[in-house]
Amino acid sequence: MTDQAIFLATDGQVTALRHTDYDSEDVLQEVLERFPELIAGVATTDDQPRLLLVRREMPVAAADSVGLSLDHLFLDQSGVPVLVEVKRASDTRARREVVAQMLDYAANGITTWQNDLRDAVAQAAGDADPAQYLQEKLGVSDAEAFWSTVEDNLRAGRIRLIFLADRLAPGLVRIIEFLNEQMRDVEVLGVELPQYTGSTGQVAYVPRVIGRTAGAVDTKQRRTKRPAWTEQTLLAAADEHRPAERALIEQLLTHVRARGGRFSWGTGGTAGVTGWYPVDGTDTPVWNVNVGDSLSEGQLYFVLPEYARRHPQRAEVYANAVAEIEQLREKVDQVRSRGWSGWPALPLRQAAALSDGVIRPVDVATIQPADEG
Repeated sequence: MTDQAIFLATDGQVTALRHTDYDSEDVLQEVLERFPELIAGVATTDDQPRLLLVRREMPVAAADSVGLSLDHLFLDQSGVPVLVEVKRASDTRARREVVAQMLDYAANGITTWQNDLRDAVAQAAGDADPAQYLQEKLGVSDAEAFWSTVEDNLRAGRIRLIFLADRLAPGLVRIIEFLNEQMRDVEVLGVELPQYTGSTGQVAYVPRVIGRTAGAVDTKQRRTKRPAWTEQTLLAAADEHRPAERALIEQLLTHVRARGGRFSWGTGGTAGVTGWYPVDGTDTPVWNVNVGDSLSEGQLYFVLPEYARRHPQRAEVYANAVAEIEQLREKVDQVRSRGWSGWPALPLRQAAALSDGVIRPVDVATIQPADEG
């Protein structure tokens, strides 16, 4: 405990809350797990900031390491992954080790977390429907469009890295500021979260953000939420790729309309759309297309998890139809073995080459009893 204090005024009285060290790093991690709103205003760029804890001790797969785990992984309401590493000021490890650790997590996480994020959120939701859970925690009205944006952000490396401690060493602060000024799509921040306690059990936390320097603000692209893609803008984006890819997208759009379905259009940096169908009277997402861009290949996804949750009796039929695509057989087995977690995906150029072969599973998933005669 130090002599630093803040003062709480209640009922005409002033109570001193004095700076108190955390008993352990684990205690500091528990505080963040219980109260993510402590950093929500720092960790997001929205007017009404919200954070969803995906998982504490999020596993990170790396080819040359085992047992890696990030202290906390969050998502904000814009679909930006927020990686948080927690350290106490008393942790004497070299600042270069702490920074290297975070960069290791980021570099490997963005390439391996696409399916893991959905799994972890579904586990966090417990018995609740994951889509409803996202609505409750983040105000997300379209879960499929949200996940498409998350994936788009992972693929493009649009993430936020936060070093959190009760007090950050000056050397680490300078590294944070330097990285944030140099990196365009990755925001790197420090957050100091000192604890103040009173003699009768009061506790206060006073977060302070570090790293949003004038230079960093100038470097970052001013990212406002882009308008949703439309059919016109999506097809224009598809024109930048092979004609066969655009033709397949048009075929999928026509298929949705023919079966009385609807679309949810993505809001990410690359064009995306999800096809929804009235399956057995239930509005159901069946496929998702991300067109890609000059840096990333377009993908066609079969939305097995959400389909299985809505239609458990039909899930195997849809999965078996997707597994008839040779390139997806193993992926479907993995999704099935994980309890319908994960989206089997096919590069759009491969899907376009198969054409009717990828329409068939969509037919199987959306056919109505009256159509089967």
